[in-house]
Amino acid sequence: MLAMHMGNELLSPAVAVVCLLLAGMVLMFASWRAKRQIDPMKVPLMGVLGAFVFAAQMINFPILPGASGHLGGGVLLAVLLGPHAATLVMASILIIQCLIFQDGGLLSLGANIINLGVIPCYLGYALFRALAGPIPTMRRLYVAIFVASLFGMVAGAALVPVQVWFSGILTIPFSKFLALMVGLHILVALGEAFITFAVIVFVSRVRPQAFDLPIADAVYRQGVLSYRAIAASLLVVALLLGGVVSLTASTAPDALESRTTIAENPDNSVVRENTSPMMEKVTRLQEQTAPLPDYSWDSLGQWLGTSTSGIIGTLLTLLAVWQIGRFLRLKRRSI
Repeated sequence: MLAMHMGNELLSPAVAVVCLLLAGMVLMFASWRAKRQIDPMKVPLMGVLGAFVFAAQMINFPILPGASGHLGGGVLLAVLLGPHAATLVMASILIIQCLIFQDGGLLSLGANIINLGVIPCYLGYALFRALAGPIPTMRRLYVAIFVASLFGMVAGAALVPVQVWFSGILTIPFSKFLALMVGLHILVALGEAFITFAVIVFVSRVRPQAFDLPIADAVYRQGVLSYRAIAASLLVVALLLGGVVSLTASTAPDALESRTTIAENPDNSVVRENTSPMMEKVTRLQEQTAPLPDYSWDSLGQWLGTSTSGIIGTLLTLLAVWQIGRFLRLKRRSI
C-alpha cells in the first residue's frame, strides 16, 4: 500500500460519495481548462510523466521504524504540465492503481483523487507560482519547487483526518490524529521534495522552455533536448523504476496504513472497525476484478511478478495519459 492511498474501510459511504462527487466536478473543470491551455508539444511528455510518477510511487522508502512513504508527484506534474493537466494525470494514475492493482479503495477513490491530486496540483502549484514570482532565477525556482512539494504532500495528508472524522470512526481526538498525520507526512514530504527537485533540475537544464514562466538566468534560455528526447529519457527511467528498483522498495506499511490497519495493529489503531453492506460489496467487487492485486502475479513468483506488474502499470499509465493528452489536443483544435 502506498502513502495516503485510503482504503474503503476509512470512509463512511456518505463521505465517500461526497468525495466522489467533488472529485468528479474538479475533473470536469480540469478537463475544460486543460483543453484550452495544453501545449501540443507537451503531449508525449504528459504521458511519460504519468508513467514516471506511477513507477516512482511503487518505491516506498523508510521514514521511521515500521513506517514508509513514497513520491506523490502532484506538484512535479503541475509545474511541468500546469495544474489542470496534472490533476487529470494524477486521477488517471490513481484509477489504474485502484482498478488494476487494488491499491486504494474503490469507494475511497474520490478522496484519494482529492488528497493526492487536487490539493497538490492546485494548492501546491499556487504556492509555487507565488514563491517563484513572475521571472524567477534558477535558484528561486528551485526553492519554490522544494517548498511547494513539501506543502502539497502535507496539505493532502491533513485532509485525511478531516474525511475520517466526518466518517465517525476515529478512536482518538481529531487534533491528535491530525498532528500524527502531519508529523509523519512531513518526513515523507522531505523525500518528495528531494525527488521533485532532482527531476526539475534535470528538466531546467536541458529544456527550460518546459516551464510556463520565463527564467531570468540567460545561460539557461537555450534548451539542449527536445520534449521527445526528455520524454524518452524519463520513460527509460520509469521502466527501470517500475521493473527493477521497485523490487528494493521498503515493505513497511505507509504512514497512514501504519496507524489505521486494525488487523495488524489492533491496540494502536486510531480508527474503529468500519463495516457496511455497501463497503463489503464494493471491497468484494474490487478483490474479484483487480487482475494484479498488490502489484503481484502469483504464477510468476514474488520478484518476477512484482517486476512484471510494475512494467505493465507503467505502460498502461503511459498509454492512458497519452490518449487523454491526444484527446485534449484534438479538442483544443476544435475550439
